[in-house]
Amino acid sequence: MSEQTNGPVPAEVRARRFEWLLSRGRNKEALTEAGEWLREEPETVGPYGALSLAYINLHDYDRALECTEQMLRLDPNEEDAWFLRAVIYYSTREWTQMQEAAEEGLRLNPYRAHLHYLLANMHNKFGRFDQARQAIERALDIDTENGLYYALYSYVLANLLRHEDSREAAENALRKDVETSQTFLYLGWAADRRGDVKTAKTMMEQAIRLDPDDEQTRTEYMEAVQKNYWFYRIFTLPVFFNRFKAWQLLLIWVAASILFRPLVIILVILYGFSFILSKIFVHVQVYGWRRAPKRREK
Repeated sequence: MSEQTNGPVPAEVRARRFEWLLSRGRNKEALTEAGEWLREEPETVGPYGALSLAYINLHDYDRALECTEQMLRLDPNEEDAWFLRAVIYYSTREWTQMQEAAEEGLRLNPYRAHLHYLLANMHNKFGRFDQARQAIERALDIDTENGLYYALYSYVLANLLRHEDSREAAENALRKDVETSQTFLYLGWAADRRGDVKTAKTMMEQAIRLDPDDEQTRTEYMEAVQKNYWFYRIFTLPVFFNRFKAWQLLLIWVAASILFRPLVIILVILYGFSFILSKIFVHVQVYGWRRAPKRREK
């Protein structure tokens, strides 16, 4: 994509080339483009931001972070630097640093919807569902047309046991985005949390159609297929158990183990058998008798 010229290429042209390459998954070429841009403008934040984004796409998070440090050296209040740092720390699961970077980015610009989305995701992962709800609602207030945000909102609401609201958010997500695998992953998780295993399977089928090489997507799809086998559902009873909180389930389990110990042992054995059998059926259904393919590097 780069062209030989007799002089420096304008920054706007470099930026357009970089974005074009990145949008087509040509991450190494995008990295080269950003490097050439930096050589022409070594004391501006733009090429460092491009380099950081290219490194993020190549999963080289240490170098991506170094580029954001150079951005902050040039301008401590550069909001894109804090945004990129939040994305990096989110990717590396360094939650304290991610939250600090996101909050600093939002201090500089409270209308960066994706930072609210990242915070919502973090809170959801740690079971802080009401905080997750507040964060994703702020993201949706800013970007009302984002299907991915509605999909996460549906999942968060399902975790709060607000099932009707979760379904409504899922419908909004599907009206606004049917081309992103992550959207369908969230919708699949939300449906599973509501105990709707058929919808969960349908959503995971769409996710794997859009991103068949992603290991997490394959795993989630196979688990969704597994939960559709009747003999597996008998022992998991998702709709029944989803009515209870974790401490209530623990209390039920302790009481049952004391009062009905032989029955509990039999149920555990049967559950283990149904789990293994359904896993085998799913593997044969998806891959036949071949081994599952290894994960491909992007």
